[in-house]
Amino acid sequence: MTSKRPVELLIGYARENPTLDAAKARAMFEKFMAGGFSYDEISNRPDCPAYASAEVLAIILPLMIDEMLAREDTGNFLIYPMIAAVDPSGEGRAWMAERAEELAQLVDHEGAEKILRLLTVARADPPVPIERLDRIGAFWKGKAEASAPPS
Repeated sequence: MTSKRPVELLIGYARENPTLDAAKARAMFEKFMAGGFSYDEISNRPDCPAYASAEVLAIILPLMIDEMLAREDTGNFLIYPMIAAVDPSGEGRAWMAERAEELAQLVDHEGAEKILRLLTVARADPPVPIERLDRIGAFWKGKAEASAPPS
């Protein structure tokens, strides 16, 4: 019998430095990974994505983007941690850059396209400097092009 490697729910920093917020985020991610994703729940706790591992983000980020765009909810504070999660510079934090690099390896073409759609929509009322959106967008455009299925 083979067993799958368990998905790491929290980033290493949160695992090494546990807090009450990290414990709450872990409980929410466990629920999400079991199929109980709730945009409303994560919207009410927008700081939780900061604790998510790249593995969790690769699964829930496309769901978050789909729901945010369907609701036309880009004014939601949740957009900030979503953009931070996909920023390859990691906002100058090594652990965030490492997580973004791992996320880029885990996300498929469709996921990269969804990230690009979020960044494009965010340009209408940029929650971060437009130069940052452009830089992040260029990174994910390269990822989407590299992961495109052969035609």
